[in-house]
Amino acid sequence: MRILYKLATVLVAAGLVTAAFAQDDRLDVAFEGGAVTLDPHARSETTTFAWQHHIFDTLTRRAPDGAILPWVLTDWENVEPTVWRMSVREGMTFHDGTPVTAEDVAYSLTRAATAPESEMKTYVGGVTTATAIDDGTVEVETAQADPALPINLSNIALLPKDAVEANGMQAFLENPIGSGPYTFVDWQQDERLELVAYDDYWGDVPEYREVLLRNIPSGSARVAALLSGEVDIAQKILPQDFARVERDPNAYVTQAASIRTIYLTMDYWRTESPGLPDGIENPFLDPRVRLAVWHAIDNEGIVEAVMGGAATVAEQFPPPAIEFHDPDAERPAYDPERARELLAEAGYEDGFRLILDSPNDRYLNDEFVAEAIAGMLSEVGIDTDVRAQTRTVFFPSLNEGAFTMYMAGWGWTAPYPTLPGFMRTRDMEAGHGTFNRPRYSSDSIDEAFIRGDLAVFDDDERIANARAILDEAIYEDVAYIPLYYENTIAGVRSGIEFESRPDEVMYAFEAKRDD
Repeated sequence: MRILYKLATVLVAAGLVTAAFAQDDRLDVAFEGGAVTLDPHARSETTTFAWQHHIFDTLTRRAPDGAILPWVLTDWENVEPTVWRMSVREGMTFHDGTPVTAEDVAYSLTRAATAPESEMKTYVGGVTTATAIDDGTVEVETAQADPALPINLSNIALLPKDAVEANGMQAFLENPIGSGPYTFVDWQQDERLELVAYDDYWGDVPEYREVLLRNIPSGSARVAALLSGEVDIAQKILPQDFARVERDPNAYVTQAASIRTIYLTMDYWRTESPGLPDGIENPFLDPRVRLAVWHAIDNEGIVEAVMGGAATVAEQFPPPAIEFHDPDAERPAYDPERARELLAEAGYEDGFRLILDSPNDRYLNDEFVAEAIAGMLSEVGIDTDVRAQTRTVFFPSLNEGAFTMYMAGWGWTAPYPTLPGFMRTRDMEAGHGTFNRPRYSSDSIDEAFIRGDLAVFDDDERIANARAILDEAIYEDVAYIPLYYENTIAGVRSGIEFESRPDEVMYAFEAKRDD
């Protein structure tokens, strides 16, 4: 394929129309990471999702603008507050030719909601039963009213019930069968996945017949592979490599504002905190100090100088593609003098020392951004050192509470579980505040979740309720400081039409020949 591709490139560069390119049916795509499993319910992680969804369709599908599209399910109706009736697409088949039925949908949803190994419980853990009431209809019951269920079903993959039950999941995964646009050929865990187009796919059959998804973890190696023609699409081109790609006549960069919010947060619960010198009481228990941090950070400067424009300044926690996003919301202005005033009012006119924790291999230029923030905080009197660590060290440390201030990111693949996950008082045994590592706590917000303010079916009322929770947690209490929305970026070989998606997944079946 590489020989054919290079030949095609030479001919195109010479202004000749080439038949060789049109015959090139293989697409090589480089990711920063790979699928750690092909069990589509076992891991809730973006790259693993992206690889799996070439084989497995999901019950609904999220469009690039955030809209929920009919997919395996073509229609859904809430017949009672806790009961949904859903229609299954007619004419679909799995890769072995067997028809897709309501039994397969009910089985898949039940497994996602109940299997011990399922990480999909985050999305559908409230589903109590899923029952096929005829070949094309499924009835779903939830423990509580769940108006977000159709959104969350965009994360739930369809499995063939009979094929899985015949020999068990482990045997099934040796040669998995889905109903998606590509069929399985070969897989090496976290390294590569080979696929061939499914000719009887219910939707548009992919333009590229053969696909190889590869893990190339190094950003410089991905760029080199793209520019040499070794791969056709490369994920996460670093901002410092943009000019190099754009100078190459055979490649271009595509980027879009993503649904990932990069944020800063602070210890909200301890008087003695590990990122402070011994003997200093935690200053971040005072809301004036938290607000001072927000005023001290120049988000526009970070986006321009550190991210090279490959990000969008965050006025608020939810990004624009999420329905809770309020277009009228405004963040506190960058105002170092106001930050110094607030610190003085709180009794810290002489400042204090601090360690800022950050990953160094999880987000675009994450360590560089943390260093820039440390410089801005030092300018107002918070003398800050950065402790940047690999993701395998950083995230377990956060879970153990080994931080005073940290920078991280959040992808809003499930907007409704996000709010209680980040803003409800942490109670891991009860499953509340799962991502609330700073231990933010508000009685009025807890009461809103208990009241079911996000379980209202009226869209306007539900969205207003969500925005009220966000207003209190973000703007009044400064529990989290949104910094920017990281762009989704890819480098693409000329002759291929491909656009980055806000949800950060890359699908080879969305690549087209640019004729």
